[in-house]
Amino acid sequence: FDELSSSDFLIRSKFVVSITGLLAVLIIFMNSTQLWKCCAMQCSTNIKRTERYYLLNVFLHDLLMGIYLISIVIAAVVIRLKGKYCLLERAWRSSWICSAFGVVFSSSAHGSLLTIALMSI
Repeated sequence: FDELSSSDFLIRSKFVVSITGLLAVLIIFMNSTQLWKCCAMQCSTNIKRTERYYLLNVFLHDLLMGIYLISIVIAAVVIRLKGKYCLLERAWRSSWICSAFGVVFSSSAHGSLLTIALMSI
């Protein structure tokens, strides 16, 4: 199963890139819609306001994950079109764009986990 998780396989496989892109678009669309609905929701009690706050956090962090995924798909397509992944790997990993993607991924994943953990208290 090591070859399934390698960077080279993920970039070469049109199926994996297509499914990831489709999921990213769905994640962005669905979370944007729910985020909009949640922002428009009127809250009459403190419990409803708290629930709304947690939902906004979950939708926002999941939206960030969708943005991260679509960015990675775009980067994979660009690198595949250039056909030089092995030559560009070191430059890509040390670029500020890759670092920014890492920050988006980390803040999205950890933010979602923190929000869900706080909801369970």
